[in-house]
Amino acid sequence: MGPLKMLRQFFAAVLVLSSASVAWAQGAPLPDYELSRVWGQAMVEVTNTSINGYDFSRVTLNADIKLNANFSNIRLGEYSIAANNGAGADFAINRLQFGRSDLDDAARTVALSNPYLELVYRNAGNASTREVIGMRLGFEGISGHIGLAAQSISGSLAFTDTLGRTLDTNQDPQGGKRWDGTNCGAGNTCPFNLANVSAIQAGDNNGPSRDFFISILKQSVQYPSAAGQPPSSAAMQGLWLNWRDRLMALNPGAALPPNLPKPGG
Repeated sequence: MGPLKMLRQFFAAVLVLSSASVAWAQGAPLPDYELSRVWGQAMVEVTNTSINGYDFSRVTLNADIKLNANFSNIRLGEYSIAANNGAGADFAINRLQFGRSDLDDAARTVALSNPYLELVYRNAGNASTREVIGMRLGFEGISGHIGLAAQSISGSLAFTDTLGRTLDTNQDPQGGKRWDGTNCGAGNTCPFNLANVSAIQAGDNNGPSRDFFISILKQSVQYPSAAGQPPSSAAMQGLWLNWRDRLMALNPGAALPPNLPKPGG
C-alpha cells in the first residue's frame, strides 16, 4: 500500500473517532468584572517540542469523549518486509470494540480524554530541507472495556492478566513489528498470545491508561514520553500502536465479549 493511501485511511480513522459526541455547554457573555474572577484552560492547546534532532508540533483538544463503537476487518499498512511479514499488514485486526454490553451500563462506553494530533518534522528550521516525517494520534487517558480479535499488530504493547502474567512486545526478537505474541525470545515461553487477548480493561483504580497513540512514519522516531511515564520505545516505520499502561487482559482465551446496542436505545 502506498503512503498516500495509508494516510487517507489513517485520516478516515481519525475522523471516525473525532465524530464521537462531546458535551458542550451553552455559551453566555460575561461582563469584565465577572470575567476577571474566572480562570480556565483553552479548549485547544498547541505545544512544540524538540528531541533528538526532531521537532514535534502537537494540537490537543481538552475534552472528554464517551465512545461506543465496533470496527471490523481493519487492515492498515500493507507492504512486504523480509524480517517478519506476519499477516501482511502492520495492523491486521478482525474486530475492535469500544465498550461491552454484557455488564452494567457504565461498561457500554469507553472514556477518552484529551485527544491530540502531533506532527514530527526534520530540519524544521530550514525551509529548503524541512520534511514531515509523520504523525501520531493519541489520547492522554483511556478508561473502559475494549474488545479485540487481532492476528498481528505492529507496536509496543503489554497486557497483564489476572494471574499477574504479562505478554510484552519487549520480549519479541523483532521488536514488535507485526507481533502476534507467539515468540518471546529464545528459552522463553509466552504466557498467552495475542490471539488469546479478547477482553481488555483499560485503566484501573489508580486512573486511566495514559500512553495510547497510533503513529504513521517514514522512519523510526522516539516520541516524547507521556506525563509520568518512562520513555516509550521508538515507534517504527509504517503504522505503530503504543499502548502499555494499565492494561488488563481479562480471561485470556475466552470468547470476544458482546457489544450490542442498548435495547430501546
